[in-house]
Amino acid sequence: MRPSKYYYNPTSCRYEPARTSISRTAGYGILFSISTLLIFWGALSLHGKLFVTERGKALKKENITLTKHHASLLTGLADAEDVLINLNSQNSNLHEKIFETTLGKVVASRQGKESLLLADASHFKVAAAELKAQSSSISKTSGNHNKHLSTVEIKEEELRFLMFVPSIQPIENAALTKLVSGFGKRINPFHKGNYHHPGADFAAARGTPILTTAKGIVVDIKNGSTLQAGYGNYIEIDHGNGLITRYAHLEDVMVRVGQKVLKGSVIGSVGMSGGAIAPHVHYEIIRNGEQVDPVPYMMEKLNSKEYIELQKLGSKKNQSLD
Repeated sequence: MRPSKYYYNPTSCRYEPARTSISRTAGYGILFSISTLLIFWGALSLHGKLFVTERGKALKKENITLTKHHASLLTGLADAEDVLINLNSQNSNLHEKIFETTLGKVVASRQGKESLLLADASHFKVAAAELKAQSSSISKTSGNHNKHLSTVEIKEEELRFLMFVPSIQPIENAALTKLVSGFGKRINPFHKGNYHHPGADFAAARGTPILTTAKGIVVDIKNGSTLQAGYGNYIEIDHGNGLITRYAHLEDVMVRVGQKVLKGSVIGSVGMSGGAIAPHVHYEIIRNGEQVDPVPYMMEKLNSKEYIELQKLGSKKNQSLD
């Protein structure tokens, strides 16, 4: 039995039992609670080490393995991502060599090796999932291309022909808003009667650069025209194989006869010289001496939906600008 504590009371001249203060009682309670929690935590830790389930053992082993190989796994992930980006770059370079135009900027969710090495497990899982999706997409595209290309045999002269086919639009028109009148029967802007429009009109501000639509040689130029009729200032480029392109109503002519030009080269600027009611470039394709609809040739840099939309714009029966 715990002995009781007494103190001498000078008033009563007697020894009286000592009373426990509230603060001391609270202190004892806090100390008891802390001790109890420590003992409980220690018991749980000891139980966790001594009594581990089979699933717990497997997870513990997996964590040890991931921790051990974390750096090497993330480095391999970064290297694989570099390979994918390099393949995309090679694809763009090949497209540029064949078609002499850029394929477009490749958007890649590239992550630096340093950030990956410092990543936690969840970050690693996200990065691995992204890489798997990219790899799957590229593999699918590559498989489709290989399937089609394996059945296609292109001779050297056919490849040269394809490289000289005018396949882009004569001005930048990513939004497909500048083609205002196409080939065929249209309304003449001057006498308002129907007539055969031999090309396609692309409306744009004066000074807008005009691009040659394929590799070729400049064979004819008209510059400094003052007539308020006809083509005004124009350029004709011979692409071989019976194909000639004509660019009319120009403001400035920036090439000379006999000059070799590449696809996408700036050859002049938009104007309204000759018989034009608004600034635009009148664009024609002449095949074996006959003017043909140029819009179906404009397949490059367009997906299937954009190509169909351009065809619709070119087929509208409206008023031309020349």
